[in-house]
Amino acid sequence: MNRYPLRVEARRDESLSRWLWLVKWALLIPHYLVLAVLWVGFIVLTLCAYLAVLFTGRYPSAIRAYNLAVLRWTWRVNYYGYQALGTDRYPPFTLADVPDYPARLQLTDTPSPPRWLPLVAWLLAVPHILLLGALGGAATWTIDNGDTTNSAPLGVVTVGILIAGLSLLLTSRYPRGLYDLLVGVARWNLRVVAYLALLTPAYPPFRLDQGDTEPDDDPDGPARTGLPAVRAEGAPGPQPAPPVSGSVAGAVTALVAGAVLLIPAAGLGAAGTALLAFDGMRDSSGYVTSPVVRATSSTAAITADGITIEGGDFWARNLTDVGGVRITVASTNGKPVFVGIGRQAQVESWLSGTARDSIVNVSDDRASYDRTAGAVRAVPAPPEQDFWLASGTGAQNATLEWQAADGNYTVVLANADGSVDVATRVRASAQIPDLSALGGGVLGTGIVLAILGIGLIVLGGVTLGRRHSGPSSSGEPPVEPPRTGPPPPQYLPPPPAVVASA
Repeated sequence: MNRYPLRVEARRDESLSRWLWLVKWALLIPHYLVLAVLWVGFIVLTLCAYLAVLFTGRYPSAIRAYNLAVLRWTWRVNYYGYQALGTDRYPPFTLADVPDYPARLQLTDTPSPPRWLPLVAWLLAVPHILLLGALGGAATWTIDNGDTTNSAPLGVVTVGILIAGLSLLLTSRYPRGLYDLLVGVARWNLRVVAYLALLTPAYPPFRLDQGDTEPDDDPDGPARTGLPAVRAEGAPGPQPAPPVSGSVAGAVTALVAGAVLLIPAAGLGAAGTALLAFDGMRDSSGYVTSPVVRATSSTAAITADGITIEGGDFWARNLTDVGGVRITVASTNGKPVFVGIGRQAQVESWLSGTARDSIVNVSDDRASYDRTAGAVRAVPAPPEQDFWLASGTGAQNATLEWQAADGNYTVVLANADGSVDVATRVRASAQIPDLSALGGGVLGTGIVLAILGIGLIVLGGVTLGRRHSGPSSSGEPPVEPPRTGPPPPQYLPPPPAVVASA
């Protein structure tokens, strides 16, 4: 069995607390906050590594050291927490390898990935992602709350941790086979992540290597113990890492600042893109038009209530024909149609005691309604009312055009004679100012912040990676177990033959 370059090993505590697993989630909150920042750096630096491998054929050693350190920290937290519950020893706050901690992660071989691998690594990893996804959500727990149904995936790890925790709580025992399974799933996950990050070009094996130690490629060789390596007497040790002067405060500050900057950068980028897309929907008159919506009712009126406009003068200030609203209505039952907008209080007074359907939602091309209680009856002819701010009437089509102003308004769709059974198709348009400059400025600001944030993340991550790029990334020397019994026989070369002279 061939060894995989990423060595994920552990050593379970002999005695685990019955109750500590119930509160580990709270104890791990500081680690989760730190890992959130570290993983932002992991993703950014992995993308940088992709570009470096693609164009230069080399994986920067500082980025490899940083990414490996983040995986190491993640493994320690998950082993203590809810991926294995394998130890009660609190994880240390360090990117460095801690030889005596029960969970360790090492990379034993670091060849440069082929240049083409960044283009297809994600595709080649899909089978593993599907299998791990199946392990993570093989079953579903469904809760029926009457009108709603909530479903939660139950994966192997979730169920296994729950069983392990209950077993500890009730019996103070952790089933060994279950523990080995959980460690095996975690090992498989870490191998796939390491492959996707190009930490190793070796394709992950399709196997679940369970237990504390990695499988040995030599079945007759000594078994690995998962404990810190013990060097054979007289064997040369690894060369110490070159000392790195200075504090890590600057690197950590740069990494945190970069991760924080990416938050407003993403928001501004999304907002700027939306503004530019919205601006691209404007016609030559500056109107943005909605899709056609079918609006029908057995009452005498369909209303859109609670339309509140604030700052209409701001949109129109120093601009021409800005703030306009246009509503086009087409009759679908052959009756002349009416559309009007008025102040909400006046419209409610006109329709008092009469049933009407108020639009509450629009899905696809149909509206849903909330019916106001009252008699289903005809209303006085809408065109004859004098409170309309703007209105339109037509035999088949009617158009309302209105300049927006501050206030609370209601839009009414009705038959021109006020009879019941309204059937229409509606299209609304709003006139908005040119948003290209605003959208471009917001998007540009987001891009600048993103570049600055990525730069700070690369600076901080590479600096931290250089501090952890010692020989530990290439693995410990092999373990030589202590010998028992008599020493092995010594095979000495035969003495040289002596030839007698004549």
